[in-house]
Amino acid sequence: MPGSAEQVASEVGKRLAQPRLGKDALVKLLKQAESALSELSQSSSLHDALRPLSKSLVQTSLLSHKDKDVRLLVAVCFIEVMRILAPDPPFTDEIFKEIFRLFISEFAGLAESGSPYLTRRMKILENVAALRCSVIMVDTGCQDLVLDMAKIFFSAAKQGLQQCVHQAMVSIMTQILNEKVTQTLLDVIFRNLVKEDKGGAHKLAVDIIQNCAEKLEHTVRMFLSSCIFNKGAPVNEHKKLHHKIILELFQCAPQMLFVVIPSLTHELLSDQVDIRLEAVQLIGRLLVFSNLRFGQENQLVFMEFLKRFSDKSAEVRIAAIDAAKVCLVRLDFFSQKEIAVSSGNIAQDILKSLEGRLLDFDDKVRIRAVYAVCDLAKSNLSSFPSELMLQAAERLRDTKISVRKNVMHKFLDLYRDYCEKCSKGIATITPHYEQIPAKLLLCLDKDCGSFRSQNMGLIFAEEIFPSSLSPKERAMHWVEFFNYFKSQHVKALRIIFSQKRRLQLEMQAYLSLRAKKEEPSDEIEKKICGSFRKMSSSFADIPKVEECFEKLHQMKDNNIFKDLTELIKEGITFATVRSIRDSFLKRIGNKHPIFNFCKQLSTELSHSLFNWEMICAILEALLSCRNESTHFAESACDLLLLVALVFPSLFRGSEEYLLKLFSEESVLINEKTLQMLAYLAKSACHLSVNFSSDVYLLLEQKCIDGTRAESKYAISAIASLIQSPDDKKFAKLCKKVVGVLKKTYVPDNHNIPTLLQSLGLILEHSPSMYTSYDEHIIKFVQRVFVSSEFVSTPGLSPPDENACSFSCKLKIYCLKVLVKSCSPRTTALDRIENFLKMLLEIILEEFTSITICDYDKPYLRLAAGKSVLRLATRWDSHISPKLFRTALLMARDSSYIVRKSFICKLYGLLKNQAIPIRYACAFALASTDCAGDVRTESLRYLIEVLKEQGGVSKDSIVENPTYAVVFLIHALAYDREFPLNFSEKETISSGFWSPLVVMLRELVEIDNPNRTDHGPTSSVSILLGIFSAVQKAQDLSGSDITHKLHILSKIGLLMVKELDKYCKMSDSPRHILLPSSYYRFSASERKADECCQLDLITDGFVKRILKAHEPYNHQEHTECSIITERPSKESAPKRGASSSSNKSSVGPRASGQDQVKVKKSSVVAEDVSKKNDQNSSHSLEKDKVSSCGSAGTKLSSPGSLGLAKEGESRDRASLLQNQNRPTVKKIPSKSDQKWEFINDTMLTEDIPDCHPRDCELDEDVGDCDDNFVKCPSSNNKTGVGLRKKSKRALDLRSAQNSGLTADTVSNVRCTRSRKAQA
Repeated sequence: MPGSAEQVASEVGKRLAQPRLGKDALVKLLKQAESALSELSQSSSLHDALRPLSKSLVQTSLLSHKDKDVRLLVAVCFIEVMRILAPDPPFTDEIFKEIFRLFISEFAGLAESGSPYLTRRMKILENVAALRCSVIMVDTGCQDLVLDMAKIFFSAAKQGLQQCVHQAMVSIMTQILNEKVTQTLLDVIFRNLVKEDKGGAHKLAVDIIQNCAEKLEHTVRMFLSSCIFNKGAPVNEHKKLHHKIILELFQCAPQMLFVVIPSLTHELLSDQVDIRLEAVQLIGRLLVFSNLRFGQENQLVFMEFLKRFSDKSAEVRIAAIDAAKVCLVRLDFFSQKEIAVSSGNIAQDILKSLEGRLLDFDDKVRIRAVYAVCDLAKSNLSSFPSELMLQAAERLRDTKISVRKNVMHKFLDLYRDYCEKCSKGIATITPHYEQIPAKLLLCLDKDCGSFRSQNMGLIFAEEIFPSSLSPKERAMHWVEFFNYFKSQHVKALRIIFSQKRRLQLEMQAYLSLRAKKEEPSDEIEKKICGSFRKMSSSFADIPKVEECFEKLHQMKDNNIFKDLTELIKEGITFATVRSIRDSFLKRIGNKHPIFNFCKQLSTELSHSLFNWEMICAILEALLSCRNESTHFAESACDLLLLVALVFPSLFRGSEEYLLKLFSEESVLINEKTLQMLAYLAKSACHLSVNFSSDVYLLLEQKCIDGTRAESKYAISAIASLIQSPDDKKFAKLCKKVVGVLKKTYVPDNHNIPTLLQSLGLILEHSPSMYTSYDEHIIKFVQRVFVSSEFVSTPGLSPPDENACSFSCKLKIYCLKVLVKSCSPRTTALDRIENFLKMLLEIILEEFTSITICDYDKPYLRLAAGKSVLRLATRWDSHISPKLFRTALLMARDSSYIVRKSFICKLYGLLKNQAIPIRYACAFALASTDCAGDVRTESLRYLIEVLKEQGGVSKDSIVENPTYAVVFLIHALAYDREFPLNFSEKETISSGFWSPLVVMLRELVEIDNPNRTDHGPTSSVSILLGIFSAVQKAQDLSGSDITHKLHILSKIGLLMVKELDKYCKMSDSPRHILLPSSYYRFSASERKADECCQLDLITDGFVKRILKAHEPYNHQEHTECSIITERPSKESAPKRGASSSSNKSSVGPRASGQDQVKVKKSSVVAEDVSKKNDQNSSHSLEKDKVSSCGSAGTKLSSPGSLGLAKEGESRDRASLLQNQNRPTVKKIPSKSDQKWEFINDTMLTEDIPDCHPRDCELDEDVGDCDDNFVKCPSSNNKTGVGLRKKSKRALDLRSAQNSGLTADTVSNVRCTRSRKAQA
């Protein structure tokens, strides 16, 4: 169609007016019009030329044509006409509505990126935006069309749009909102703003809001405020999402929320939990998106947010914890220095609030708080606060089992992550993360299935380390975290190790039984069943495990049992262990009923917890730092020692490292490594190298120049390596030690304590050495005890106010040498009597030839008393009644140090049944001590010992714990304060009867209190028999003591009947054997005055005694403060031989009442005391036992051996007073007090004043006899005595080296701990 564009447009307009035009014709004409219009520019002069076209376009037939091609071309022509004739297009409002409806219908196709019509549709959109047609839509009231268009825009935006289309849509929506903001349109925008899919629709909404932020602010504020403050009013779906809207607006247009955000405090303070919950979650996200600036800019809201950590609702508290975790984890706060600097205070406030929830009263909140801490720590291992992490780890000891379980698994995950990052080089060894295993180990709880030693062993074997960690890396982590182990950790770990070892040994025994070729017999089957029971004890569910063992035993595949045999072997690697386990479990099959059991069993049996590869790695690391004393080296030595004590066979393969370690002197050759070597030497069958020739010289040097502890283990190692006590090396070493001692002069200070320790141990291991060097040994001991060379200035106290002087320590060490020399019964029989006599004189302070200052006397008495106890383990039958009773009275010594240390030593020996139970009488005597800790511990020790030994079946009555009463009443009968007036008006001496009441009460309570009948072997029945037998017996010394024994027995009999209402005399044994060194059969009748006095002892009298001792709560007696002073300040009262107390010790036995006056004994009692000296020689004769009612019966039980007779007077010299530097003089001893091995003709001379020779002694670790407890000071501070406390209480002593069992070592450690806490 030739002509200009105006003409073409006009002509097309006329032709479009023709009726009944077909589609093709319409399309052709509209395309011509489109082409012509596109060539025209905007001009108002074209109104006339375009009038025909405009009229034709508004025809109903074109506006509503069904064909989409026609409709699209019509829309294009409309937008071109509006462009050309703008700003005054020739259309009415109604026509505009139809046009806009047409445009909007075409906008729906904008999402069809592959459509051929896309270009024309984009053209329409761009022109609508450019011509501001949306303004006309608003002016003409087309709100419904505006909403439709907005919906279509967001729908199309989901599919993705070209940038120009997106901008056009933003422009159109901006124009509309600038003209008029309606809530309905805002709802459409918000709906797309908060969608989870952050695609094109979300971006379109964000751009629209950012362009119209100022215009929308008021409406948005009103909307959000109504959502916050009108929670009770009906709301639409968008009001329910107002938190999401706030969150999105905060990111795209935060200025719109300046007025809204402070209103969030209203929600944080709401009464409705769900509202507070949502508000906390919102603020947490706002903190994240603002890099914590939100907290600084909105202090009031933030402070209220922090208070929600203490909200009354657990859900809200948990939400606050989660918000804090998300906030700090997403920001990576601890590694982003810019954020940390700008918002440090906000983060610290959040962490502080989080820390408070670790102690929340709700267990779920505590768990979530720990989870949050662990997740935060994992996000940045190096920068997270260590204090907070360790506080979270304390929840491993939570009271709730569910909390402990969850916390344990979370910390295991944290520690594995830490180890893995250390392995990759991302992290380095960090102290507070290495403390996690120590915290985990304290979860050990025998009463909870999840935390029993079996499960804790599995955790340390399988779960604590990543499976990819190499043995060397595992070993290094073990050493690092073992550095933080304390005594309770070591004890728990040793339980795990020991249980694992017992299972392995029992499995070996079972496999040996199963492998026997002969036909299975009933005997073998019984042994196998016994093995199953023993092995089942290593698992939680014992009955079920026994069934599983039975099923395993019935399996026919021998390869299964070969795999088990291989698993137990020590010399296999971790990789081999995993391979064997996989093979074993594959043979079982994962569908087998016992598959899970076999999986656990294979873990328990294998050396997956610790193996030889790790030991080699630790030794190699030690060798690299052999000249440095570091915490790492100390921890490594402690760990190796523990492993050596339980798994010595694991050291096979490490012989080369051991030889290098002990080949030359270094700081690593110390007490721990020597103890390890000593134990390994005893287990030489596990090592393939003979160490004797390579390390002997070093061990010998330690015996001369090392510490006492080092010499102890060096001698033990030598004894194990040479394997023969008569070896020439022992003789050579003994000669060298004695030679050095002969030449030693105190000022030279040539390590005398170590030499004495070595000498004593040599004599213990090789008894024949004593006969070779007895003269030299006796001369040196004589020299130490009586020579002025070995005495300190008495006027001055040693540096440690609670330790004795150096000279006193030497005397104590000499006593130890003599005790050890008496260990072999075959060689010491000829000198034991004189040594025991010497100890008695030292305890009674009657051996006046000893040169010692008054300050040291309590310590020497204590050492002599402990020596008696140690000798009682082998020579109890030779301990005279007098010495025995004197030793018992150490529990009532005037010195607090003596009393406390003596009962601790006694407890350790009785706990391991090393001495007869009769020595437990000392606990009863000490149970009324004025010092609260001595009183409490004595009573506890007595209860424990009686219950433990009472629970063991005894073949004889004399071995029963109840039989100790025989010796207790005998000791009380010799007490010079024995009350002789029993009238009703007489005040009861409750303090005197206290030991008897204590002992009887505990013995009666051993029996089941609900029992109404007693057999002949019950404690009550035996007590009745004992008291009946004593009433028919006499004391060996005289009638006065016999009379007291009868009084005690009657009172005891009435006490038992009062304590147990169901007891019957008919239940008691018919005959009770009494020790002949104490009692004899009484054939004479009682005197009249004795019978009258016994008649005064009635039930009422006994009830008053028992009432005076209820409820057994003794309070501190302030008048006893003199007893708790330092020994140098104590008065040394004169004590009669039979006195168990004096004026300073009456108070302790008064059970918290006023101190009673000491009653003087009658003249008859003193005469009897003199007779006791005459009878003392008979105490060591062969005991003959008189059975009351069955004379002539012989008593061979150790429990019937003599109890000490104590009747003679023990006058003790008073301490020198009012002298700053007094002189110690040697007084010649009496003719009957000579030592057989001391030169009686030695001249005595005055010892001149001299400077003190006190020095700091090397610590004798492992020998608890050197531990003297400290006296309680006025400010109640505690001390540890002679020995310093090491950094870690890893007092693992070789049981074999010291002659004690493993349990003894543990008990000694416990005893030592108690002393340190005193």
